[in-house]
Amino acid sequence: ADNNALPSPPSSSCPAIAACVRISNCHLRPNQNQWTGIIQNIVRGLTADELKKLRLVGSKEMQHLDLADPSLTCHLPLRMDRASFFKAGNGNGHGACRMPNDRVRKWLADRRRLVIDNDVDNTATNTKICPTRVANLIHDGYLNSVSELVIFDCHDHRNIIAELAQLPNLDSLRLADHEDSEEERLEELESIMACVGRMPTSLKFLDVEFDCTVHGSRLSFLERLHELTHLRLRGFDLSDGINYMRGCRSLTSLHLCHGNFYSSPSNDVNEKDLLNLMGLTKLRHVHLEGFDALSKIGLAPFCTSSSCVERLVLKHCQEMSEECLQSLGRMVHLESLHIVHSAYDDTVLFGMKSLRHLNALSSLKSLSLFYVLGNEDLSNLRVLRGLDSLETL
Repeated sequence: ADNNALPSPPSSSCPAIAACVRISNCHLRPNQNQWTGIIQNIVRGLTADELKKLRLVGSKEMQHLDLADPSLTCHLPLRMDRASFFKAGNGNGHGACRMPNDRVRKWLADRRRLVIDNDVDNTATNTKICPTRVANLIHDGYLNSVSELVIFDCHDHRNIIAELAQLPNLDSLRLADHEDSEEERLEELESIMACVGRMPTSLKFLDVEFDCTVHGSRLSFLERLHELTHLRLRGFDLSDGINYMRGCRSLTSLHLCHGNFYSSPSNDVNEKDLLNLMGLTKLRHVHLEGFDALSKIGLAPFCTSSSCVERLVLKHCQEMSEECLQSLGRMVHLESLHIVHSAYDDTVLFGMKSLRHLNALSSLKSLSLFYVLGNEDLSNLRVLRGLDSLETL
């Protein structure tokens, strides 16, 4: 249709919503079936917030299209703690859901992402999601399309996670737990990591963030995850456990934090353990946090001729040796380098002789140097004139 023939839609920040309204108001639109198909295709690409806006701004002629139809929202995450068909009924896992099975199947058909997120005013969510109900839905194939899980306050959901570990096509998992009572939760979180170890070996994305510290020995299951491409671990004592990552040769992104935001384990990481990562030649993004006393030995896996690391972050890696910069200068594919400390870290200041090694990074576009130059004299930065591609300092 001629765009000039389309009436102006109500103001909206989403082009897709505007397109829906313009098409619905257009006198030159296709026949009803074609028009409905066009709208459905657009709606299936909207976020949850955009879909809400569309319901508000849609014209009267769009009202025959059921925007609450589950088939239009299968691309959106489904809150397990909100959906009635996951909840307990009379205590034996039955009677929880009055929704007909065909309606449940419609809600779960092609659903890719499930989320559990405790509400602020609902701290008993775990008592409402029924493990038996979840197990039955998995057994009957209702959740075969689910490929991504996101679970917050996961210490409350150990039994549910144990059942979700049986999902046949899961390839992405994010776990987060933020609570103060570390001693009470540690056993639960260790059990949860054991559940993760029983998940499909086809897992490609794993992101775990705990506010307490789980021992790295609980990461032994990583040896089996040969298809893993993204690994982020925060809240682990990595003085043990890095050796389990050596078989993850498909990794392109690796984010390791020794400890968490609030504390560090009593034992430092032995940088020689990082040599277990020598064979991870597909890595493009590396983030190391809390790895103290790094030298050229610890950085060796990322400086080989076969290494293609493009982004490197070294955060709160205290007492880092100046010889690290010589190793960094051999990472010829680097486009982004960030060495980040705070005023409370024990740091070694870099002089002009060390900084010169960075001039070999001809592809470097972004460079951060926090608390490694001294507080008064930044004149040492003059030696970085060889960084011809640098855009941000």
